Order: sequence, then C-alpha cells, then structure tokens
Amino acid sequence: MKAFLDGTASFLAALATLAICGLPSWFTYKAIEANVAPWWAWFAVAALCGVGILMTFAFLRKAAGGIAPSRERKRR
Repeated sequence: MKAFLDGTASFLAALATLAICGLPSWFTYKAIEANVAPWWAWFAVAALCGVGILMTFAFLRKAAGGIAPSRERKRR
C-alpha cells in the first residue's frame, strides 16, 4: 500500500511539474508570437521546457517504481 501511495504522489508531482513549467512556457511562447516579448525570451522558454521535461520524466520514473517524490529509494 505504501508503494502505491508513493507512486501516486510521484505521479501527482509529475503533473504539478508539467503545470508549473508548461504554462509559463506556453504563455511566453504566445507573447513572443504576438511580438509582446523580445526574441531572446526563447532562451527562457527553452530552459524552462528543458527543466520541466527532465523533472517530469524523473517523477514518472519514480511513480513507476513506487518511490515517493522526496525519496531516492523505496520505503521498507
């Protein structure tokens, strides 16, 4: 039961990471598209997307293994 709850917490952390990193990236992209933001804002979009993708996959890997988001290994 602990592994299931820890996996669920990791899955929810992955969804939160998508929202926290994805939404600002999307709105920055839309601002660049509308010529509201400068061209160099692409660097911020790329960095935020990169971090978001890495963290999302890390949390999904933990969710598949039943590991809590704040732990390195399974609980005993």
